[in-house]
Amino acid sequence: MKVAIPTSNQKTLCEYIPFCKYLMIIDTETNETELLENPIFERVKKEHIKKRNCGENGLQTGQILPPLLKEKGVDLLIAMHLGEGLLDNLEVYGIKYKITHERNIKDLELK
Repeated sequence: MKVAIPTSNQKTLCEYIPFCKYLMIIDTETNETELLENPIFERVKKEHIKKRNCGENGLQTGQILPPLLKEKGVDLLIAMHLGEGLLDNLEVYGIKYKITHERNIKDLELK
């Protein structure tokens, strides 16, 4: 199974997906990891979008990430917050999700 985790430092989860540099993809069977640059983060940086304005900027996280994760073979997304559009489209692409309050990646249950 492949699990995607939003992170900027490969050690902790980012609280909001658009503001993390990467999506760390972990293959739970082989323990291989892949670091995928977050395409939404590039826009956030370029346009100087602040977290408090995130929902108002139409970042299209729900439209951009699910097909990208599906292409990478991701089965599960673990995050701290997920917007409605992202939740809906994860379902469309058959990607499960888990909401967590755990910040340390090493302490996550990857199932």
